[in-house]
Amino acid sequence: MLSVLIAEDNVPVSIHLANSINTQKCMKCIGILNEGTKVYQRIKELDPDILILDLKMPGKDGLQVLEEIQTDKSVKTKVIVYSGEMDYMALIRKFECVERLFSKVTPSQEIVKELERMVDSLSNRKTQDRIFDILFKIGFTYSLKGTRLMNDCILYSIVEDEDNIKNIYAEVARQRNQNVNTLKSDIDTAIKNMWRFADRSKTRRILRIGEHDKPSSKGIISMVKYYINS
Repeated sequence: MLSVLIAEDNVPVSIHLANSINTQKCMKCIGILNEGTKVYQRIKELDPDILILDLKMPGKDGLQVLEEIQTDKSVKTKVIVYSGEMDYMALIRKFECVERLFSKVTPSQEIVKELERMVDSLSNRKTQDRIFDILFKIGFTYSLKGTRLMNDCILYSIVEDEDNIKNIYAEVARQRNQNVNTLKSDIDTAIKNMWRFADRSKTRRILRIGEHDKPSSKGIISMVKYYINS
């Protein structure tokens, strides 16, 4: 469920946007603010996935709100700017948190379509973060390319419900524009590095492997997928 916070001083516009969002099964408007002074505070309290932000509001304008979000690296909320102040476009580009910019003449249905597109993207991003958390518990090191490739393989296995390791390798290599044998070698290097320095009893417990077994890419993908889906 995509959570959306709206900051818009035009009450009819904000209500119409909220109603359009709440008719969708995959998203929900969790709040409306009609002035800017408490937007950052509500973001910290509610942790919305998306903020729909007007640039011209009483109290604090949208640019000031964007500055607050940009300064706080703990805020993961993405921003859709929905404003009539199109002259500010060049200023908005410097804010990494801004995902899209729409003018006030854009129908609410177009905003909803953009939110629908973001549902899968944000869901995959959160799943990737969970995968990395498990890989780090096992003992993988982020600095190795093979760890990131392993994450890609697990995510593909989850999204496409694919368990054939050859098919997983082939698709991730295609997405990465990389030779499949090079990809496999990078992953094997990351696994060997993990096994060399990991707490083996902990790693065996997480991967559910026996005392005399060693971790394999197929086994790691399978177990992390199990933890994510359970």
